Amino acid sequence: MADITDTQKLLSDNLKAIRKEKGLNQNTVAERSGVIASTYSRIETCQVSPNLSTLEKLAEAMEVPMERLFKQDTHADKTILEKLEMIGSMEEYNQQIVEIMIDTVLEKDKLERSQQVKMKKRLSELKDIRENS
Repeated sequence: MADITDTQKLLSDNLKAIRKEKGLNQNTVAERSGVIASTYSRIETCQVSPNLSTLEKLAEAMEVPMERLFKQDTHADKTILEKLEMIGSMEEYNQQIVEIMIDTVLEKDKLERSQQVKMKKRLSELKDIRENS
């Protein structure tokens, strides 16, 4: 098998991600696009490079603009709601890790806010002491 280019890897990753995001399986995408199921599978695994016509059919089958097949998907560009939706499609173990991370950050924020309130109260007390001295 030939070396996989960055573009082929990006296309493969995006096809998989879009298909999963849309709740489709490979056979459904293949059927909708008129591509043989085994060929679609080989496109997703970078074993076959599709031509332009096939890419257009795949994008249409998944109801996305063709440029989405080649878009660099950076998580930073996503809203929190979109990220939460992505988390929902993760394996359960990874979901649990994300939940622990979120709980940890929320607890950290809560502690920091508590400390800020205490510090503000203490500063106010010191100011009152200084003014009344």
